Amino acid sequence: MAGWMVRRGRWRRIMLGAAILAAWHWPASGQTAAPTPPAAVRVEVHAGVRDTRFMPLLMQRLARVLAPALQEGRFALDLQPYAPSLPWGPMDAQPLLMRLGEDLLARGAQSVTHVYIVEDAIRLPPARFNFAASFGSPQTPVRLTVVSLARLRALDADGSDPAPARTALRVFKLVAKNVARLSGYAGEAGRCLFAFPASVGELDATPESFCEPDLGALVQAGIARR
Repeated sequence: MAGWMVRRGRWRRIMLGAAILAAWHWPASGQTAAPTPPAAVRVEVHAGVRDTRFMPLLMQRLARVLAPALQEGRFALDLQPYAPSLPWGPMDAQPLLMRLGEDLLARGAQSVTHVYIVEDAIRLPPARFNFAASFGSPQTPVRLTVVSLARLRALDADGSDPAPARTALRVFKLVAKNVARLSGYAGEAGRCLFAFPASVGELDATPESFCEPDLGALVQAGIARR
């Protein structure tokens, strides 16, 4: 029985690894396949994030823009195994995405897009850093994105967030875009929420909503609302 469980776990990892290799790159703009909305979007904050006052504001913004049901929670995964070898710098997001994806696959959470918010800085090589890292599409068994707060806010000396509303807006822009992309909608690259900001300043300059024709397509697909 134990041997069967080990083989089953290995098979899940092989399946997820194959899915990642098949779908690691986003679809190109103008894709013909119809986007598929998730049954729900679940937003979970890591236990290491102490100041979570931005969360109610984030969920309110998401509820105004996204059509799928929203869920909120916490997760307590030990992130130490994914920490960089040096005492500074971002963690490699790819093995973290793999681990989170394995957990979702084991729980049978295929119909929900999962958003994990962590305090730590992350990167997907060759990038030096990423605000968020995602994996998935309508063709993969799981869809998930990890959002890093490391560059989105500067905490006070006591560990409190001096601007939770600003943090909520920044996280919202990343989550809304990635939910749409994980649903199979590539959008017009560089337009509104589909922009790829290279700095916090560029992220702040990004509009707070989807632009046409993206908005109309996302509303029709059941991913966004007007």
